[in-house]
Amino acid sequence: MNKKLIGIAFVLLSIMVVSVSAFVYESAQQTVGQTIVNVATITLKNSALGNLDEGDTKTYTKADVAELGAAIGLTTSKAVYLHLNSDIDSLTTYYSTYSVAVKYITVPGGSTHNVGDTAATMTIGSPDPAAINLDVAGTWAFDFEITTTAKSVTGNQASTATVVVTAEST
Repeated sequence: MNKKLIGIAFVLLSIMVVSVSAFVYESAQQTVGQTIVNVATITLKNSALGNLDEGDTKTYTKADVAELGAAIGLTTSKAVYLHLNSDIDSLTTYYSTYSVAVKYITVPGGSTHNVGDTAATMTIGSPDPAAINLDVAGTWAFDFEITTTAKSVTGNQASTATVVVTAEST
């Protein structure tokens, strides 16, 4: 009788394993979609300042060089931080002064910033200013005002300053 009970137990156990296996093979699938939204579109203008005699100091504005007006244009879909990273510090060989003031010229309504205020300044000693908080969505524009003082050189020396502009979502 023991063998018979053990046999029945194995048969019942086999049936249970098969029924449990049926549940294990059931599956479902779920997908999650997402769209990454571009929060800022940046427009930049390149400019040429012309010649500067050694030892001279000159300030350039959009009145002198049209491309300095709205040198940075930006349209945002939300508040962002604007980062300016320059290589102005590398110009120390040729300039005793190289300063770029970045001024607001277009500010969206509701912002705490004002047209004409200085947003940031880049210099030989401080080429990468703190992030600029563009506190509301909208269209922004910035003028550059550049002041340079040339050092003495042994021959004509071309120079270039590069500013990398990025926007970061807050």
